[in-house]
Amino acid sequence: MLAGCGAPAGAQTWPFEGQWDCEVGIFTFTATTYDPGGEEMEILDVLRDGDSYILTFADDYQLALEMNPDGTMDWLSAASGDGFTCQPLP
Repeated sequence: MLAGCGAPAGAQTWPFEGQWDCEVGIFTFTATTYDPGGEEMEILDVLRDGDSYILTFADDYQLALEMNPDGTMDWLSAASGDGFTCQPLP
């Protein structure tokens, strides 16, 4: 578990917000939702630790996002073991 403070989704602007090309598709993040391509999910909580973020959804599903110095973002699902490097879209 990451050390840091959790915040309700939508409480602030997050650096992962926007559209990202994540190798297998376009993923869209807002302050309150995540859409991996047709299945919008409500973000219930965001836990921040430096440049890392854990997003929590219904049924305790979580994603980890790491903001990289080069402007890319690493996406990781502990549930599936999938990981992608995402490029920001304009």
